[in-house]
Amino acid sequence: MTHRTRVLLGIPLAGALLCACAASAPKSAMLTYESVPDGAEIFEGGKSLGAVPVTRTYQSDGNSSTIQTPDVRAVWPSGAWTTFFTLLPVGSDRVATLQRPADAPGLQQDLEHAQQVADARKRDAARKREFQQTDINRASARCKQEQARGSNGLSDDCK
Repeated sequence: MTHRTRVLLGIPLAGALLCACAASAPKSAMLTYESVPDGAEIFEGGKSLGAVPVTRTYQSDGNSSTIQTPDVRAVWPSGAWTTFFTLLPVGSDRVATLQRPADAPGLQQDLEHAQQVADARKRDAARKREFQQTDINRASARCKQEQARGSNGLSDDCK
């Protein structure tokens, strides 16, 4: 192979590598909305995105290194609300904590709701741990032996 042939073959390869790098460049950013007190509902463009935490991925227009998020509104059960927007660096993964306005009425209602949300999350986490432990037990050598024997009397933790 001549030097000229090697150079000509190398040009498309270099171009392909450049395209691969350009294709893998980030074109979005992620933002997770949280609230203080916990439990606010997030709205974007008048549409509910759900209760916090809410994670959104915002797309870049491709011409800028930042993405301006749309305005979002956090609304607490008392009716207190705040709005928020930000500029995100392309490729970033950030958290925005929206604060309830201090002078809005109904703080006690929102604090009670936040406690209910925290309690529900604790219960969900405990259930998840319980299910994970059940899966671990079922995958144990003892349970696999019981299952292989086809025993009708499987231990409770192997069922």
